[in-house]
Formats: sequence, C-alpha cells, structure tokens
Amino acid sequence: MKRTVLILMAIVLIGGSFLVYKKFLSKPSTKVLETARVEKGSIRGVLVETGIIKPQVGAVVKIGARATGEIVKMNVKIGDRVKTGQLIALIDDREIQKAVEQQKAALIAAQNTLSQIELTYPERIREAKANYDYAKINYEREKELLKYEYTTKDAVDKAKSQFEATEAVFKRLQDEYKTQLKIAKANIEDLTAQLGQQETKLTYTRIYAPINGVVSDVTAQEGETIVTGLQVANLVTVLDTTLLEMWIYVDETNIGRVRVGQQVEYYVDTFPDKLFHGKIEKIYPQPATKDNIVYYLSIVKVAKEDTRFLKPEMTTHVKIIFDEKSNILIAPNAAIKFEKGKQVAYKVIGPHKVQKVELKTGIRGEEKTEILSGVQEGEVLATKLILPVAKPER
Repeated sequence: MKRTVLILMAIVLIGGSFLVYKKFLSKPSTKVLETARVEKGSIRGVLVETGIIKPQVGAVVKIGARATGEIVKMNVKIGDRVKTGQLIALIDDREIQKAVEQQKAALIAAQNTLSQIELTYPERIREAKANYDYAKINYEREKELLKYEYTTKDAVDKAKSQFEATEAVFKRLQDEYKTQLKIAKANIEDLTAQLGQQETKLTYTRIYAPINGVVSDVTAQEGETIVTGLQVANLVTVLDTTLLEMWIYVDETNIGRVRVGQQVEYYVDTFPDKLFHGKIEKIYPQPATKDNIVYYLSIVKVAKEDTRFLKPEMTTHVKIIFDEKSNILIAPNAAIKFEKGKQVAYKVIGPHKVQKVELKTGIRGEEKTEILSGVQEGEVLATKLILPVAKPER
C-alpha cells in the first residue's frame, strides 16, 4: 500500500515538473508550414478593375422619316440583319408622285417655249435685218439722187423714215430675243429646281439602311401614319455589332498609373475561360461618380473578331497592365507580411527557426512581388507559418 502511494506521488511530482518546465522554462517553437524560394523571374503590375461593353460612336443609328404619310411597307423586324442601302420601309408616295408629274409637265412646257423662242426669233430677226439693210441702201441712194436733183426732198425724207423704222424694229427684236431667252431659261432653271425638290421629297418616302448591322428596335408598323414636324419621326434603330468598345471604370486612387497604350486583358462571365485583349485608347477627363466613388473612364476598342462573343452592356473583369519587368528578384506575395507599417518576411534558417527581415519591395503583381532589398536569391521564405504566442508582459 505504501509502495502504491509512493508511486502515485512520484507521478504527480514528475507531471508537475513537466508543466512547470513547459510553462516557465521551455522556449515556444515556430512551425513553418509552407515555404518558397527567392528567385529571378518576370513580373507585371496590374490594376484589377470593372468595365462594361458599349457600342462605339456611330455604331447605333436611329433611322427616321421626313415624309408624312402611311407606312405601306415595313420590311424588317427586331433581330433582322440589314446591309447598307437595303430598303427598310416605304411610305405612301402618291401625292408626291403627282407633284413630280406636274413639275415634269411644267418643265416640258417651259422647254418647248424656249425651243419656240430659239426657233422663231432668229427668223424674225433675219427678216428685220433684211428690211433694215434694204431701207438703209434705199436711203443712201435717195440722198445721192437728191444731189443731182433726180429725186425729191420728200422722197428722201420717206426713205429716211423707213430706214429709222426698220432699224428700230431690228434692234427691238434683238433685245427682245435676249430678254425672252433669259426669261425662258430662268423659268426652266426654276422648274428644274422645283422638280428636284419634289424628287428629293419622294426619296423621303423610301427608308434605306445607312449602315450594316442588326435591327435593335422598330417603333412603327405597316398601316400606321407618321406625321413629321420639327423633329424627325424615328422608325427603326440599327446596331453595328462589329463596332464595340469597353468602358473601364478606374477609381481615382489608380487612375494615376493608367496611360494610353497600356495593354489590357479581360473576360466576361458568360465566357470565363476566354481571355480578350486590347489596349487603352482614351482616358476621359470628366469623372463619373458611382456609389460615392469617383471613377475615370478608360476606353478600349473591342477587336472585330471578339465582337462575335461580346454584346453591349456585358460586364467585364479587367486587368490593366501598367508595368512589366524581367530578370528581377521576386518572391510570392504570401511571403510578404505587413507588421507595424513595415514590410517584412520570415527567412527560414533551420528546421524550426526563422529570422524576421525587413524588406524593400517594388511592383506587386498578381502572385509575385519584386524584391529590391532585404533577401538574396536562393534564400527560403516562409509563406505560411505559425509563430509562437508572445508572453504578456507583467
């Protein structure tokens, strides 16, 4: 019995000693779970932003009508593909056709009048010229005869009067011919202009597609009457799906690192495994505010081959590559710790021993960080570890 009691007391003493040693005398150990080696490599700095697919300027065309009347033919519906010059709609043109016919008839009449003037006046002028020439010769002859008293003064006066009369008729016909020509030609020009105006109005009744694209909206149907006024009545909207661009919303803290010409990678939720590429084309100076955050729009044109997959208003997940370096010292992002406002790493120097070192870093990439100083190539850093809990000070 005594022996059993002694054994129990010994076990208690040994256990107590072990607890005292563990609590007060033993040093807490560090557990390194994962490591990575500092090495030379390439890295790129990226900004992760959100964007949206939009049509380019000129990609959406609202086709209107300037003619008033009933729509007698609507050749398209939403979703139809159209080509430039394709007839989309036809508006009742009977009234304008009549006006065109009237103008054509008036023009023909004016042209006939001009032809008549050009035909008759030269003949009349030739006759007047012949009479004028005869009267002039007769007057000269009578004056010569009077010198030799072979005629009378009265005969000379009559010859002179006849000469002056024929001269006046000849000049009047010449002036009248010129005036009538001007009037007839001016009338033809005016009627031609009026005919052109009516023919132009006639073209308003035929609505053609101005671009290649897809019909995205139809606001009028056959049988409806449209009335134009101060504004053009919109009938059909056509979208050129090959002219797309991406608006990237870059917040004000990152816009300073964005430049025109920088490469961009992005994907959309419907094609998460397909990566699209582009570059920054423009940066708008006017900010946009969303949810009390200031953004600046950076514009990327969508490549034509990518428009087969992308559609307007799709949300994009974007990476803007603002810097790239190669053959530099890099370490995994997980190895870089932030303690008391400083960047540090835990260098592995033994099985259960690490050394905390202060780092100076450069570009922080998607997975790696550029190391400027603090560690050397080949050294091993802890990316995941368990540090001993520091004893509270008394």
